[in-house]
Amino acid sequence: MFKKWFACLLLFAMLFLFPHQGLAVDYSISNVKMDAYLQDNGNVTVEETHTYEFFGEFNGITREVIPKEGAVISQFAATEDGQLLRIEKEDDLYKVHRKGTDETITVKLQYIIENGMEIYQDTAQFYWPFFDERNESDYENLTITIHPPKQTNDVIAFGYDEATNTETIQGDGSVLFKLGYVPYGTNGDIRVAYPVSLFPAAPQTSDKPMKEEILKAKQDLIDQAAAEAAIKETLSTIGKIGIPVFTIILLLLMFKDWITARTKRNDLMREGTKFLTVPKQIMSLPATIAFTNNRYLPPQAMAAGLLDLVRQGYVKKTSNDRFQLINRKSPFPHENVLMEWLFDKIGSNNTFSFDDLSTYTRNKLNQPHYHTFQTQWRQAVNHEVDSYTLYENKKAYRLLIGFSSILLLPFLFLFPIYGLMGSFAATLVLLIPVILYAILYRPKTWEGARIAYEWKQFKTRFKELPQAEWEKWSEDDQMRAYIYGLGISSKEIDRKYDVLIEALTSDIDSYDAGAGIYPILFIGPDTSAKFREANDSVSGGTTSSSSSSSSGGTSGGGGGSGAF
Repeated sequence: MFKKWFACLLLFAMLFLFPHQGLAVDYSISNVKMDAYLQDNGNVTVEETHTYEFFGEFNGITREVIPKEGAVISQFAATEDGQLLRIEKEDDLYKVHRKGTDETITVKLQYIIENGMEIYQDTAQFYWPFFDERNESDYENLTITIHPPKQTNDVIAFGYDEATNTETIQGDGSVLFKLGYVPYGTNGDIRVAYPVSLFPAAPQTSDKPMKEEILKAKQDLIDQAAAEAAIKETLSTIGKIGIPVFTIILLLLMFKDWITARTKRNDLMREGTKFLTVPKQIMSLPATIAFTNNRYLPPQAMAAGLLDLVRQGYVKKTSNDRFQLINRKSPFPHENVLMEWLFDKIGSNNTFSFDDLSTYTRNKLNQPHYHTFQTQWRQAVNHEVDSYTLYENKKAYRLLIGFSSILLLPFLFLFPIYGLMGSFAATLVLLIPVILYAILYRPKTWEGARIAYEWKQFKTRFKELPQAEWEKWSEDDQMRAYIYGLGISSKEIDRKYDVLIEALTSDIDSYDAGAGIYPILFIGPDTSAKFREANDSVSGGTTSSSSSSSSGGTSGGGGGSGAF
């Protein structure tokens, strides 16, 4: 059954990836009736009646009949209302020519399967795949009837896959397989056994006994069906009870964690932290940006890192696009990494300019090195964040949640195999938040929550800050506020600073061109844009594709239907 399910998924994917032959002509096969008349000489005369409904122009129908090993298809003919139709044969594919437009036609096919019967010491069997997974069309209503040479009540009959549990033994010994709707790309072998005495003129296939083996094969199918029914019942119970219980437990855990976080936030609010200036700096600005920005450092954060070096006096701005390194001994490794790359690798002689950055990143040979540098810098920044006790140690709890997802994984395969698609969808929807919860859940300590809360309050209230209050801030606080907004790519903070600068009445030309808030404000947008452009220059991606194929029915036989 797993192979059947896998083949269906595979063919479903191939329908979108590759051209489907049946799509060349728009049609449906509304009814198919197949009658196989077993002859006493071991041959089988087959009559098939196919009813097609065409939408648009068509040239005819196709029928692929692939014989099993040792059998031969002969005397293939096609008629409509008793009139012979022209047939074109290509290997095992028969093209029946019959042109038309927007019609419903019924075509009768006739052919002989030579050596179609297998004759053994104690029984004779007809074991045949009238269609297999190579079939490109749906049969909306399919029946197959096997007729013995003479009336008998000694019959063994069963089917596989789509033909499972579809057989009915008639009073005269014939067997009706009522398959009904059969989707394309599926198997449905039928197997019928009669007394060997009904085939006196047939050559013997083997002198070994076969009846017990056939009966065992039938019993195996019955046992397999019973086992699958039991498994399906168990899985259904899990889907109805186990998955909802798992969901409730997960929701309770998430609710508990939400209540804890909410209580901590309310306690911080009750502390009554008053917004007077920029929050006290606990970590470096790049580390603060990373911590309060969900550990994400956008390309602009590197520009903020450079401007923060200017603020601290490690770097001096010598012109609007050029910087000079003054002191390279910072206590923060990420600042040393940034200075080394900008002033030694990209620039030279302790100087760095935006032209140096553009020239370096446009060279494709340098782009992998720039990626490496970005990674080193970001890791160093996050390492500083990790050096503080900002998150609670919930490793064991997160591992427990993560490992619980393993309990769900088998059911993503088992539920579809046993047709429990509702339970499959519920499991899939549940698995995603479980994995995300295990990965993303990192509750903050009191100190971490306080830092995050203060900077969040700063971002919210800064946009309402009066000009007079901002002018009371120290120049260092003004620079930290601006650099922080630049690093998290906050348009609100940028807009607020534009308003503050426009409202200034003092002569800004009197300020030192290389230090202070105003030079940083004037070069900030350009610095941010240059580092964003550098990041875009070194970005790229890859794609890949794959394909696969399928095989036939019992002993290589099979076939299907289509149109052209």
